[in-house]
Amino acid sequence: MSSNAAIAYRLETPYPLQPSRNYFRLEGWALILNADQSTLTRIRVEDKIFAPESTPVRKDVAALYPDSPHALASGFVFVCFLPFGTHLGQLEASADHGKSWAVVKSMIIPVSSHPLRGSFEPAGVNGRLNETARLAGWCWHPEFSIKEVKHLFGDRELPVDFGLPRPDVLQHFPDQPESEFSGFITQENLPRGKGTIRLQVTTTCGRVYFLDPALEATLPSGSFAPPRQHGEMWDDDVFAQLRTSRLAKDSAHTSAIGPTNILFALYGDFTSNSANHVSAFANELISRGYDCIVAVPQHMETIGSQPDARFLAIEFDDLEQLPSFYRDGQGPTLVHVWTTRQLVDAFASRVRSLFKSQLIVHLEDNEREILARHLNLSLRDLAALSDVELTKLTPESLSHPHRAESFLRTAKGVTLIVDELAEFVPPGIPHRTIWPAASAAFFPRPQNFDLRKKLGIAAGDIVVFYHGNVHQSNAAEVGELYRAIAQVNGAGYPAWLVRTGRDLEGFKTSFTSAERSHVIELGFVKRAKDLPAFMSLADVFVQPGQPGPFNDYRFPSKLPEFFALGRPVILPRTNLGQTVVHRRDAYVLEHANADSISRAIIELRQHPDLAHTLAQGALDFAARQFSWTRSTDLLLAFYHEVTSLGQPDEKQISAAASINRALTPTVAS
Repeated sequence: MSSNAAIAYRLETPYPLQPSRNYFRLEGWALILNADQSTLTRIRVEDKIFAPESTPVRKDVAALYPDSPHALASGFVFVCFLPFGTHLGQLEASADHGKSWAVVKSMIIPVSSHPLRGSFEPAGVNGRLNETARLAGWCWHPEFSIKEVKHLFGDRELPVDFGLPRPDVLQHFPDQPESEFSGFITQENLPRGKGTIRLQVTTTCGRVYFLDPALEATLPSGSFAPPRQHGEMWDDDVFAQLRTSRLAKDSAHTSAIGPTNILFALYGDFTSNSANHVSAFANELISRGYDCIVAVPQHMETIGSQPDARFLAIEFDDLEQLPSFYRDGQGPTLVHVWTTRQLVDAFASRVRSLFKSQLIVHLEDNEREILARHLNLSLRDLAALSDVELTKLTPESLSHPHRAESFLRTAKGVTLIVDELAEFVPPGIPHRTIWPAASAAFFPRPQNFDLRKKLGIAAGDIVVFYHGNVHQSNAAEVGELYRAIAQVNGAGYPAWLVRTGRDLEGFKTSFTSAERSHVIELGFVKRAKDLPAFMSLADVFVQPGQPGPFNDYRFPSKLPEFFALGRPVILPRTNLGQTVVHRRDAYVLEHANADSISRAIIELRQHPDLAHTLAQGALDFAARQFSWTRSTDLLLAFYHEVTSLGQPDEKQISAAASINRALTPTVAS
């Protein structure tokens, strides 16, 4: 069978695949066109081969390909039993009775395990706790022994005694010996605060489970404990000192030069790209002795997508409890909000009414252009709308053009992600441009050929990697990238687009099968934990787009990571593309559309010396420009210029340094 055989297929199980317990199921059809034999299919997962459970007759495919005598027998249903975890798999097809196989699609296959069994003891009224108390219960797992138990309350963690005798539980589960010592109880009362109470359980094999939420708590008083992240990395003495300082509220800031509480507010949860910027700034400021909290509208539990977070996370509705979360028991001196979107505007107004906080606003997009695209209007038509019409049409998740300007006039200062956004800052309001950066996890990485092989990518193939969600504002640009990869393959250079992120509904329906055939979609990937490893697949990074009212006012957050990995970067002559030097720092295109992107990729393949120059140029540019420490220096200097934010005292700085040492992994020399 020729390796270039044309294959038509469709997966009828939604992709990316959702985890199923101990197995995964895949339905659809595949047909090798113009083949003399019927098409066989199989799934390869690592070293395992799975045959279809059934091959249903597909009259619909026969109608679609009336000239193919084998279309009727192209259906498949796979049910593959696998251990829990995330697996790399391939759907393969053969038209020569299995002598040779072609890859139809590479897949990420998540498989879940049996659920955790357990329960909280009855507490509170109707599932809600209003009085502080120690919480008890039991839990066990039918497959694995339990190694560690953590009690989570909102974004905080309470120490738990686990392994307590529970003969009553054993009576209910006599065939499960683990249940006999399945009891747990918190070592201290719940702290003051508001949120969901959960139990996080880690098994000896490293699998993490959560006991289904059983309680909601609103506790106006009680002992307070700070978050204890990555417990095994904390030094007990350091943690004890930190806890003591939080309990002794009058001691934390008595010698500080001015108040040092900072509140950040995001327009979305912690999976948004902006959350990566805010998390990095908050972590850096905490390392310098400041007390930082980050507020999101909802879904505080997505803090898990920021695994290195050192700050407390709250939801907008928790605002009244805010003083109890700061070390000094006071509110924030400064609130720095991400964008002028209406829900952020409303939250900032509540903050300032309660705590008299000083406001800093961050701008990172042309919000008017985003609203115009959302409403399918031109900027001219948008400007012609009355305030009443805009109020009716603008959702709270976007910026109201008139109210946004009024909101900015109340700020002490405005931070910008690119200089061009200064156009939207009212006269007389100080502003400062501060670029995002890339964490150390992204600096530089060699290509991961083992992972490429597992995904079915040959060593000599070209890999372009692109991460980020597809939304209404960038769908057309990402579509150009799909078409560029198809053109590169059509020119005789095998190439793949590997993608992560979520898609706008209906995004892929406009592509032909050829444009989709060399795209590997990995779904949502945690940035700090997994993204650098997947990015290391790449030969080249591409940021599609062109100059205009959308791109001229933004700084794609993926660009610092592109440069930091040490690969050639192709980008349009807008935002960062106006700063980098063409053919030294990056490959700059006037318009990064399908035609120009494909030509640039082919030129880099034909001229490896140029590719090497651009890879080194990207690294050098990242080393000069993309440092969170440098960006935080600029941010802190701006804070002190325009607000009354104080300087931490020596004790705060010393405590922060101790925590940094405890949280920094030891690297063997």
